[in-house]
This record gives sequence, structure tokens and C-alpha cells, in this order.
Amino acid sequence: MRRPLVAIVDDDEALCASLVDLMRSVGYRAESFFAAETLLTSPNRPFFDCIIADVRMPGMSGLDLVRKLKEEGASVPVIMVTALPDRQLDDQAISVGAQYLLGKPIETQTLLDCIERSLSSERAR
Repeated sequence: MRRPLVAIVDDDEALCASLVDLMRSVGYRAESFFAAETLLTSPNRPFFDCIIADVRMPGMSGLDLVRKLKEEGASVPVIMVTALPDRQLDDQAISVGAQYLLGKPIETQTLLDCIERSLSSERAR
């Protein structure tokens, strides 16, 4: 059985490295990107099973990334993360198609639960 491939998109390189290590420690494959635009040009893009993306980044935001993926018909689940959560942002993230919005610092078990639920819903399709 193929191990899930998780993309991590955040301009914070230390957070990306930490999340890649976490993903690998639980048996997932992971690839990090420091900009949404870089993920969009990745040759592995069609193979991502889940994307974790920061809301606010230089250039294309995480919200814009989700919009772009939806416009292109991609069905990969996206978990958004932000250091500045608020109710309006929750509504905005869900309305553009994100599955979850988590605040930073990210609670490890909550993130892993969200990933597992996202992967389970994708497998059920």
C-alpha cells in the first residue's frame, strides 16, 4: 500500500522542516514548499494526498492557493494553518474549500487527526 504524500506550504522554513519530520515519523511521505506558487509547479502535485498550507504568505496566499486548486478541479484536501485566527477567517477558509483551519502553534494530535480524517474522506470517494 502506498504511503500518503503530504505537501507542506509555509514561508517559515523551520515550521516546514518540523512538519516534514512529523509526517515522516507517523509513516507519511512529505514534501515542503516555501511558496504556494512553487507547489503549483511541482511535478509531484498530482500525487499529493493532502496539503497543509499557511494562510498568509508572501505572494500567493493559502486562500488563493485553495481557490486556484478548486478552479483547476483538484480535489486534494487542504488543511489551512494561521498565526492569526479569527471567526471571519474560519468562514473564509471553509467557503473557498479548505477542510480545516488550525491556529498556530499547531497542536500535533489535532493536526494528525485532521490529516487522517481528510485522507479517510478521500479514500471513501
